Amino acid sequence: MEKQINNPKLRFSEFKEEWKKKRLGEIGITVIDGDRGTNYPNGTDFSDEGYCLFMNAKNVTKNGFSFIQKSFITKEKDELLRKGKLQRFDIVITTRGSVGHISYYDLNVPFEHLRINSGMALIRTTNEIINSDYLYKYFNSNQIQNEIDKISFGSAQPQLTITEIIKLKISFPTLPEQTKIANFLTAVNDKLTQLKKKKSLLEQYKKGAMQKLFSQELRFKNENGDDFAEWEEKTLGEIAIKITTKNRNNIVNNVFTNSASQGIVNQRDFFDKDIANQNNLLNYYVVENNDFVYNPRISNFAPVGPISRNHLQTGVMSPLYSVFRIIHGNLDFFEVFFSTSEWHEYMESIANYGARADRMNITSSNFYLMPLPFPCHAEQTKIANFLSAIDDKINHCGVQIEKMEGWKKGLLQKMFV
Repeated sequence: MEKQINNPKLRFSEFKEEWKKKRLGEIGITVIDGDRGTNYPNGTDFSDEGYCLFMNAKNVTKNGFSFIQKSFITKEKDELLRKGKLQRFDIVITTRGSVGHISYYDLNVPFEHLRINSGMALIRTTNEIINSDYLYKYFNSNQIQNEIDKISFGSAQPQLTITEIIKLKISFPTLPEQTKIANFLTAVNDKLTQLKKKKSLLEQYKKGAMQKLFSQELRFKNENGDDFAEWEEKTLGEIAIKITTKNRNNIVNNVFTNSASQGIVNQRDFFDKDIANQNNLLNYYVVENNDFVYNPRISNFAPVGPISRNHLQTGVMSPLYSVFRIIHGNLDFFEVFFSTSEWHEYMESIANYGARADRMNITSSNFYLMPLPFPCHAEQTKIANFLSAIDDKINHCGVQIEKMEGWKKGLLQKMFV
């Protein structure tokens, strides 16, 4: 039998009909861009609430609709516009800047009146040849995204025209098979959404638990069911030693960076290149496994700079960082403590902001006077183990999400042509 080249690699067994491949314009699909006329809204036309949500690039992301930021226009302004009003089950595609982001205006979107701006287009099915949900899933596949990359133009500001979109070819089976494919992939998406929600709830629970634990609103009991001793307060200098071991003779060449979002990572992995001069690391500090590192650079993730624990092998750090080794106390306990904001107020109180706005200017002596909570070792261990168990669940969810996203990607490659 002659090979059916139009059929996908993975298919539901009850369907045998040959797939077709046609341009969007040949199968009754309409593509409409946003209005660019004199009545185009701007400035004072927008408000935080109103009749019609007027979408911008932040509302259509690579992961679908996002409504964290919203701009509304009045009914009167909406009625002055000629194009770009969405109907249910329209698909939205970005056509300028981040080209090819796709969103679907299904019944889950909680707005009755939506308009696209001039950097988007809506794709609308006008007959029963194509299931709109199937078309949305198809537009998320590598097959169509690769075609979009080919036809978009411009390097600084990529663009995609309505003329080119309408020429795009899509492969499609009969309507019942389209519906089954769309429903199956929706079930996969629903499972992914549930896993992501579970992970988010666990992260919120951990955050709340940490706040209660370090404020001592929540306390553990000892093995006999009795209260642990009252917490002490110690300075960082009382429980840790300052590490200033220099990289003599350039023996160590693993250069580390303390990232606010990822913790201590190899510089080459983080920047995808060497930033430090590999031939002159003599003045860098040697950092051993389980040492802690403070990076004075501030960011949205770390408003007073991050303190992270080294889970890697021996490496070196720029002398701009502060390296210390905890010698009294549970390392897991203090690693969790430094992931909270409990110590931020002290750092802000001792900082000299006269030097650089993006870096905390703190003397070493003041840094090691940082006050730290110090429960007894047994309670430190209980707190660390409790939070570690939550981390294990969060990480397990993360692994499940990663596996399912990989599986979904494979499905999209094999279920479409």
